[in-house]
Amino acid sequence: MTEEYLVESRSNQINASVVQYENNLKQYLAKLGLPQQNVLVSISERKKVILNLPSVIEQLTDDRKLESVYLSKFVAAVGAGLFDAALNFVWDETVNALREKVVLFDIYYFYSSTITDPERLKKYKSQDDLVKLDDWELIKGCLHIGILSDLGYKHLDYIRNMRNWASAAHPNQNELTGLQIISWLETCIKEVIAKEPSASAIEIKKLLNNIRNQSLNPSDISPIEGHLSLLPEDIVASFLKTIFGMYTDPQVSVSVRNNLKLIAKHAWNIANDDVRYELGVKYRIFSVNAEIQRRDYAREFIDFVGGLVYLPQDTFQIEFGQSIENLYNAHINFNNFYTEPSHARLLVKYIPDSGEIPKELRQTYVKTIVMCTIGNGYGVSGMAYNYYVSMIDKFQDKEIAIFCYLPKDREFSSRLQLPKCQAQYKKLAAKFKIATTNAKILTILELIEKTRDEQLQNISATSVFKSIFTK
Repeated sequence: MTEEYLVESRSNQINASVVQYENNLKQYLAKLGLPQQNVLVSISERKKVILNLPSVIEQLTDDRKLESVYLSKFVAAVGAGLFDAALNFVWDETVNALREKVVLFDIYYFYSSTITDPERLKKYKSQDDLVKLDDWELIKGCLHIGILSDLGYKHLDYIRNMRNWASAAHPNQNELTGLQIISWLETCIKEVIAKEPSASAIEIKKLLNNIRNQSLNPSDISPIEGHLSLLPEDIVASFLKTIFGMYTDPQVSVSVRNNLKLIAKHAWNIANDDVRYELGVKYRIFSVNAEIQRRDYAREFIDFVGGLVYLPQDTFQIEFGQSIENLYNAHINFNNFYTEPSHARLLVKYIPDSGEIPKELRQTYVKTIVMCTIGNGYGVSGMAYNYYVSMIDKFQDKEIAIFCYLPKDREFSSRLQLPKCQAQYKKLAAKFKIATTNAKILTILELIEKTRDEQLQNISATSVFKSIFTK
């Protein structure tokens, strides 16, 4: 038999069995007096998934296949024509795989890289606490410690948005196609389920293990510093936050603190200002909460690395920073349309008439407000929108410049995959053109307006964009 004949024969068999199942189900639904229309995805779309499944699943090892219960449920849901349920199952399998990979690493490193609130971080101690993390926190944390690549994070964040928008929780499954479903399955398998962590993530795990269990000497540090200098910016930031957290833990031994001192200055020097200011804010939080030992160790650490200039000047910045974080968390979670308004209402009270934002929080503030203003796959929170407009109206050149630079942020550029977000981002660019006279900023704003929607998420990688920011 020719290969073409075998494929056609298999296709006919699948078609016959799926048609028979659908007819039987419709008869049963009719007998029960239940709706029969728009319940199942069309047979033609199901066939696209089923015929492509073998080549996608074969990317898994035999052992991994035997453990992938949710993938079996995925196949069953696809065959039945329930694409919304299938999308849920492939996401559940992906989340389980991510949790398993996190467990293989330094769990404290993961939590320190993912959770910014020191009080909340205290509640996360073991692998059992992973289930408490929201999915967006899990994938973002995996990006920061190197389990996910930039591309993998973008793909997963998009699938997560689609899962929230078009899963069984929302009646949109008939808008899903077979090729979309099989493509998302393949992405999850390639980027997570069948993928090994990056070399840099493995090296960080080894380093943290050695810091905890061995006594390092100054002669050991040069190769460590050389390796740290080659790491991506996000992983450096995560590493610095982790060793800061270890240093300020009252239970940590003197020998571990001595090890940390040997590498702390270099880690601090190669980290960006955002994470340095974040650690300064954590020092003030320890002070306000009367965590005397943690406060003293935090001061000792920041003083030792020469970072006193990054300490906040007053409690206003703590409250302001916490308010930004609360709004961000509300926006990124479920039911954000209903939870955002109260946080937006509080945040707008911290904005002076001048619109001047503390430089330590400007980046986070602009990113959060712009993300909330362009919305997500569902749209924008109507009850909070006026607050966002009032804050956007006070943007000055410093904030508008950050707005122009946001596509370089991996989390933000992932949002620009969504059509509604693309339109809102361009709408803001047009608005800011009227508000600034800065030639460099105007050039970027015009570039954003002219860029095709499907290319917007990659605009920061273009030579034109790069040349403007290096002038």
